[in-house]
Amino acid sequence: MLFVKKILRLIPSIVLVCSLLPAKAQINSPFSRYGLGNEVFNSQNATSQGLGGFTAAYTSSMNGSFGQSVNFNNPASYGSLFMTTFDLGMNLTNNSLRRQNPVSKFNSTYFVPNYVAVGVPIDKVHKIGMAFGLRPLTQINYSIDELKVMSSGDTLYNNYIGQGGLNQAFIGAGKSWKHLSVGFNTGYNFGKKKIQNIKSFVYNTDSTAFYQSIASTNTLFGGFFLHLGILGDIPLKTVQHKTATDKTEYTLSYGATATLDQTLSGKQDILRSTGTFTTGTETHLDTVSLSSNNVGSINLPAIYTAGISFHKKEISNNGIYDQWVVGLEFDKAAWKDKYNFYGQNDLLSNSYMTRVCVQFCPNALDYENYWSTVTYRAGFNTGKDYINIDQNGLKVTSFSIGAGFPIRKYRSYDYQFSLLNMAFQFGNRGTIVNSYQENFFQFTFGYSLSDIWFNKRKYD
Repeated sequence: MLFVKKILRLIPSIVLVCSLLPAKAQINSPFSRYGLGNEVFNSQNATSQGLGGFTAAYTSSMNGSFGQSVNFNNPASYGSLFMTTFDLGMNLTNNSLRRQNPVSKFNSTYFVPNYVAVGVPIDKVHKIGMAFGLRPLTQINYSIDELKVMSSGDTLYNNYIGQGGLNQAFIGAGKSWKHLSVGFNTGYNFGKKKIQNIKSFVYNTDSTAFYQSIASTNTLFGGFFLHLGILGDIPLKTVQHKTATDKTEYTLSYGATATLDQTLSGKQDILRSTGTFTTGTETHLDTVSLSSNNVGSINLPAIYTAGISFHKKEISNNGIYDQWVVGLEFDKAAWKDKYNFYGQNDLLSNSYMTRVCVQFCPNALDYENYWSTVTYRAGFNTGKDYINIDQNGLKVTSFSIGAGFPIRKYRSYDYQFSLLNMAFQFGNRGTIVNSYQENFFQFTFGYSLSDIWFNKRKYD
């Protein structure tokens, strides 16, 4: 009963964030025209974003001894949850898009929720935990104007508009043993893809006037998914301290995840009409054709991730934390080979990404020196985006820095822990071989509230 009451207290915050997650982002990127849109950069929690997206081999001891985050990208981590945790992230992103020919530049800035997740230890003795939450996976939002001067002197105007994206509602469970953990996520991926083309002529004064044409295709889709994870560690060396309970352990951790191939079911409405269009307003006048509820499917490829990390773990009666961590990770997905939308392929590539990261915490147990308890992070990743807008491939490179700040000082009688995780990422998509290049800057704010529930009180 106490568990239900605690979850009910979180519902208002969860509902608020869930209502915002699918909201339209104020991004204007022609890249999002392809596939299911721009992948949300490093769609992980703020802790992992500070490490360049490293998640596969990220263990609970890397958070420090004063709280935790929900690593929903590897559900095997759920088995090591030791406190009920509410984890929330927000992104502030700036994109600068440049076109080679003709030379032009466009900037966009947008602020959106990145994820909301709740992790719960089900059985601490047998190390069983669960998590659930919601996050966006891709974003579609663009508006592109095109003007063409005809030989007659008339001007053809096209306005291409796209909106939508893919979101994920997930729930999962994990089980841990001494040196091995396994877990899974399942749930529902859902979203929409609305594409619209408004075409009109600007005629000479002696030309006959015609109405503009409006063509739109609106697709709603969704389907269940399965995401599997494994996480383990191999102790390499143990150094015993003077106090019998204190020791330093050098450990190699490994992890891997797989999101299986998925087919989303779709319903599509196709409208062709005449109308009028002014900036921000469109009016349909006469329907030329309308086809509703066309059933189809969207096939998504499997995504595989594998990583290792080498870390120095400090163990004592006061807690367990990693003083430093070095990690390496690789992921890939066969978008070009596997993806299709209602039977149609798109300008996509088989994508891959390599990530390296470091993390350092001077002394998480030195509660008299606050900056010693802060966890500092940095990461680098490079690879190929799944979008291939000009058939030259789209290289992605980014750097990240971050930190985890304990909000409340440790006290032996305090069972509530809060962490403020921040990450800053900057990088680019595309090189001089591409028609378009994009620089991006992203600031991520993450708040993690952990609470030890279910303790029997001596006094009430």
